[in-house]
Amino acid sequence: MSQSINLVAYQANENGKLYESKTDLIETVFITPSLLSELQKASPLIKKNIFETVGSEDHYSIECFNDSEIEGAIKKLEEVFLSILASDGKKLLGQESKKDSNKLALLSSEHIASGDLDDSINRFRTLTNVINVFKLKHNQYSSDASVVLKLG
Repeated sequence: MSQSINLVAYQANENGKLYESKTDLIETVFITPSLLSELQKASPLIKKNIFETVGSEDHYSIECFNDSEIEGAIKKLEEVFLSILASDGKKLLGQESKKDSNKLALLSSEHIASGDLDDSINRFRTLTNVINVFKLKHNQYSSDASVVLKLG
């Protein structure tokens, strides 16, 4: 069963307190349990309190990725991407394609089982979507502590 990672902008006060009263969902992506487990090895989840309204002490906690570990998480995701790329390339194209790159152009879809190809495409889509949301946080919102990558 997949979970989601959400890039969310919360309202914040000058002390960094986050409020639910005004939120903006910037991006959401799905992540598999196995990918989440690998990601948490590089960037464990932390808890942040979200207050219901300004001035209220009523709050709940969310699990999110630590802003200071986003770069490390991106590096881990890129390592996983390269590992899957190498593994799926060998599985789908066979060892021979390594020796002669011209053979890639000659391979037709009938040489690859469609289920294997579909599985590979889905893995890449999931992984590249997760990489994208982490890079979005890092590149556009790294200095904004009110924008968090939370587990949904």
